[in-house]
Amino acid sequence: MADESANSYKVLASLKSLPQTSQSLLFSALVVGLALGLSSLFPKSMTSVVTIISITSLGLAVSFIPNIRKLANSFQLGMYLILVFCFTMGTMTDTSILTSLNLDLFAYIGFVLLGSLFVQAIACKLMKIDTDTFLITSSAAIMSVPFIPVIVGALKNREILLPGFAAAIIGYALGNYLGVMVAYGTRYVLGLGG
Repeated sequence: MADESANSYKVLASLKSLPQTSQSLLFSALVVGLALGLSSLFPKSMTSVVTIISITSLGLAVSFIPNIRKLANSFQLGMYLILVFCFTMGTMTDTSILTSLNLDLFAYIGFVLLGSLFVQAIACKLMKIDTDTFLITSSAAIMSVPFIPVIVGALKNREILLPGFAAAIIGYALGNYLGVMVAYGTRYVLGLGG
């Protein structure tokens, strides 16, 4: 799992493992399809939120099915799809936004990122958590799953690979739920409706 080179993705093209890789892709597509179908039952203003929460919830539910969890190459397929998504989003970057940067928003995001790192550093110090675990979990919180193997390699400590993956994946799931709750809570506090 720690191999972030192109070699780790060769198994996706292997004829021997193609049936299980196809099943992983089929179950992923099924989860997305069910989430989109479910979101179509809600008003247009809630479609995105319901889709995100449905994909997260259904994905978590399906991950507890032993036969699906044991499918070969599902991890590599997921990582490949995340990398394709990140590359696609990166190519869609509009650099013109840098000229009309909202400095207040930029300062707020910077404060949240640095503040959360500071709080995590203090918590790790109080709980006597080692520096490598702090670095991998804070990186997982900011940069997500694809960067974990790179950081593990740079730190030369393979023991933190699983905590890094766990922090990133749990962060994805909890972040979706908490993000929606914070967004709707903020709208409610500001009087912008539910």
